[in-house]
Amino acid sequence: MPDKLAVVEGAHRTTYAGLAQLIDGSARAMLAAGVGRGDRVAIWAPNSTRWIAATLGAQAVGAVMVPINTRYKSAEAAYPLARTRPKILFGAPGFMGMDPQRAVDLVAGAGAVDDGAVGDGAVGGGAAPIRIIDIAADHGAASWQTSLDAGEDVESAQWHEALADLGPDDLSDIMFTSGSTGRPKGVRHRHGPTVRQTFNTIAENGILADDRYLIVNPFFHVFGYTGGWVPGFFAGCTIYPQPVFDVGTVLETIEAERITYFPGPPTIFHSLLKHPALDDHDVSSLRLSLTGSTDVPVELIQRMLDRLTFDRVIQAYGMTECGTATYTLSTDSAEVAATTVGVACTDLELRVVDENNQPVATREAGEIVVRGYAVMDRYLDDDSATAATIDSEGWLHTGDEGMCNADGYYKILGRIKEMIIVGGFNVYPAEVEDMMREHPDIEDAAIIAVPDARLGEVVCAFIVARAPIEPDVFVAWCRERMANFKVPRYVETLEAFPLTGSNKVSKVDLHEMAASRKIGDSNVT
Repeated sequence: MPDKLAVVEGAHRTTYAGLAQLIDGSARAMLAAGVGRGDRVAIWAPNSTRWIAATLGAQAVGAVMVPINTRYKSAEAAYPLARTRPKILFGAPGFMGMDPQRAVDLVAGAGAVDDGAVGDGAVGGGAAPIRIIDIAADHGAASWQTSLDAGEDVESAQWHEALADLGPDDLSDIMFTSGSTGRPKGVRHRHGPTVRQTFNTIAENGILADDRYLIVNPFFHVFGYTGGWVPGFFAGCTIYPQPVFDVGTVLETIEAERITYFPGPPTIFHSLLKHPALDDHDVSSLRLSLTGSTDVPVELIQRMLDRLTFDRVIQAYGMTECGTATYTLSTDSAEVAATTVGVACTDLELRVVDENNQPVATREAGEIVVRGYAVMDRYLDDDSATAATIDSEGWLHTGDEGMCNADGYYKILGRIKEMIIVGGFNVYPAEVEDMMREHPDIEDAAIIAVPDARLGEVVCAFIVARAPIEPDVFVAWCRERMANFKVPRYVETLEAFPLTGSNKVSKVDLHEMAASRKIGDSNVT
């Protein structure tokens, strides 16, 4: 096992023994920098071997990791920095325009967080400055290598003692939500639930020690981090982190490295399947995938099984506040894997409730709630948001509209706040988008609400088409298949959907796009 490859990053290959040495050096560097139990260490950098070593080194001495979205601009990154007050920020200056120094300067001046939102989490006001380490640099006073060199005089036994003092209730990381409804909230994750869910994930998904695991999901997100490389290492896999998603590089890596496990959101596989170089690459090594983050067309699952040669495609559902909550089984058909998000994960309870928090009948729509060991204990420094999210019986209110069938399989209908009410009738985005994807010329669809003077709001559809299609023809097609209140009043064609940092369709951007194009009734306020 020590000589087995743990991480392959381009031409750089690290064995499990080599990774252990990197983690040892990272932990000693943390102690040399004065980082200890309960301190925060932030990381704003792309997927890499060093991302993993920095994280495990910090956690080994009892520190709490704070991953930051690599799509953030400096003012956005300053917010989680201000809320958590890290001693160290591992950054990657220049990656996607990243400017760690600017973010730290904004925090020090409290200029990044308006309306008094810095609150008691601010770094300004006499707090120690955040030290920036360039995680990609090998030279210079603020480089990764210099930080390791500084820890050479620290004995490994010191971090071994610190690690031995950690318990299951100690914090492992603080991950910030996407901020789709107001400011991002810091979700507190503890070591015990994380480890327990890791072993459950390995068993449920069927991850094997022989798997060669390609990770394009960003490490700042649960899909790439605690649901990604963490179970990969616990299972003994070799992982292949990708700093950015590039179809050509992914195809080359699958073929050259004989990748077996390749999870990702549906957008990734749409891109692979339509890429002109797909037929030039051997992808027959692929055996397992896990997708989710959004609704998945049945056709996509079937093409992943047929053209991409996966033996099994798992559909899953979860969120930062509880990790993975549901998954489809190995015995489920492609249709089940596409049209549901599966059953409750091991040791977790799920149910669907109405606005009075009472369970609804089978196949009746309501809010999905989750209870069990994996649910966060609370949001960071936000008692009101915690109370609004976790009720007195311990149920986490996800904010997702869904339903459950008689066999215990759940279906997501969309975010409650994204539900569209057209003249008093409820329109569930996921349901309508599913129906739209059945059109032979539609590759993908996303709907939002736009204002309407008579009905309050109506449906605006954004589509990515396989072939040219006239909006009025598409509307007529929809009218034949769905109730009138679900039919889009506006249709906009895009080359591709705007995506969030975790590769979900960004409906925030679609709303901004609709506003800029003056779609809807401008007289409605």
